[in-house]
Amino acid sequence: MTNPFSRTRISRPFALAAVGAAGLLGSLATAPSASATEGTAPPACVQYYSGWRYTQVSNTCSTAVSISVQYTNGQSSTCRTVPPSAWATFDGYGPDMNYVTGLLTCTPAPVAAVFHATATTTYGQNLYLVGDIAELGGWDPAKAVPLTTDSSSYPVWTADLQLPSGTPIAYKYIIKNPDGTVIWESGDNRTATTPTSGTFTADDTWR
Repeated sequence: MTNPFSRTRISRPFALAAVGAAGLLGSLATAPSASATEGTAPPACVQYYSGWRYTQVSNTCSTAVSISVQYTNGQSSTCRTVPPSAWATFDGYGPDMNYVTGLLTCTPAPVAAVFHATATTTYGQNLYLVGDIAELGGWDPAKAVPLTTDSSSYPVWTADLQLPSGTPIAYKYIIKNPDGTVIWESGDNRTATTPTSGTFTADDTWR
């Protein structure tokens, strides 16, 4: 069976026949721009299937990969992060009807992120944010992002930082005790996707 996520571009006659079905994916597509930071070819576990209107990128790697689609006139799509075992949909052609030539890794532009968390602590305890991307410590409590509070805002804690745009994230809050021990909040990982522009805001309550 042919791999549906092969790196090669499908022929245009076949692609034209698929336009109607591809239209259902229109809201997921990312239009080309010249803003992506070009890098190197992605690993083999990242594949793409290019149609006339849409290009689907599959990431079967064990980690997230940031990708931009390359077009024949030298344009690149917006850089997007594709989580492991997931796919993303991009435009299949540029504004001049130019087609896809391949993929490159890239670095998403940062966006401002503000985390608010309501948490009750005792003297000497502090609240931190930790998650699955490097900016959130890569799940390492030693690299967690500190939140701050004061007498006028407690028990609401706040962290302001920069996160990569258009990127799915998973995170949790932790409390560090004065003796260095760590308390993780209960429940599943919190998940979100940062916007491609503007500011990401989270308003959470310790659980």
